[in-house]
Amino acid sequence: MKKVDCEEVKKGVHEYLHSELHEEELEQVTAHLANCDSCESHYDIEVIFNQVIQRACDEVPAEQLAERVMDRLREIQQHD
Repeated sequence: MKKVDCEEVKKGVHEYLHSELHEEELEQVTAHLANCDSCESHYDIEVIFNQVIQRACDEVPAEQLAERVMDRLREIQQHD
């Protein structure tokens, strides 16, 4: 199995989190994360970042915000 370096792992951590890598790549990154504190810390930050985004996307926007967005969309559509 080919070893991956820190740069490759940090570039591919998003794909890793979303299981978008091939099985062999997943295994390589998993093995690297298990043995590299720096990359594991980077991975942990990405996990937290993704959780924050997920929570933000799950929340219902304030009614005023939703109205402003819809008004802006209508305005854009009228100009097209």
